[in-house]
Amino acid sequence: MKKHTFKTALIALASLISTVAVADPLDYDYLQLGYAAGDYADIEPFDFKGPEFEGSYEIGRNIFITGKYRSADDKVDQYTLDETNWQAGAGYYYYFRQNTVIDARLYYGEIDFKLSDNEASAKDGTHFYSVAGNVRHQLTDAVELFGGLEVQKWHEGSNQKAYRLGAQYAFGATKQFVLGAEYTKFSDSQWCKLFARYVF
Repeated sequence: MKKHTFKTALIALASLISTVAVADPLDYDYLQLGYAAGDYADIEPFDFKGPEFEGSYEIGRNIFITGKYRSADDKVDQYTLDETNWQAGAGYYYYFRQNTVIDARLYYGEIDFKLSDNEASAKDGTHFYSVAGNVRHQLTDAVELFGGLEVQKWHEGSNQKAYRLGAQYAFGATKQFVLGAEYTKFSDSQWCKLFARYVF
């Protein structure tokens, strides 16, 4: 009897460890590194490229904090234009279906531009608030499709509306490593991004 009980306990423990080790495909605990390329309609000669960092962490039941930072630039003739853009916020998610999750987010962010040549430089920028909604759908155990809408209220300049579409693929025995691509269209700009994510 004791032998049978011990064996049952070992099987249950192994099952629990296996469950814990495999990342939830629709997880909100992750770190991400991406490479973004984009352009603005008002400054057409410049095509920006640069790294983008993003992270998310669940702090309570279905509540998470999130943030991202992008640094991109381009050079045309003797002029270099740098763009930095960051957002920090919090959100709430819920499962619409077993493989579909919907979230809503509130952000505060800043965007800054610096134009420079060999002799001088000039800066401009603004801060903004935004609200965003996203849908994530697990197509298979490895493939996720996602999309969302965002509205940004800028302190200076034109307010922005955006939509984004993307897909990602999780690989490895635990599905903790993810590769993906995303396209975002704002009112006056558009961005494409490739990224690698670690889900913890």
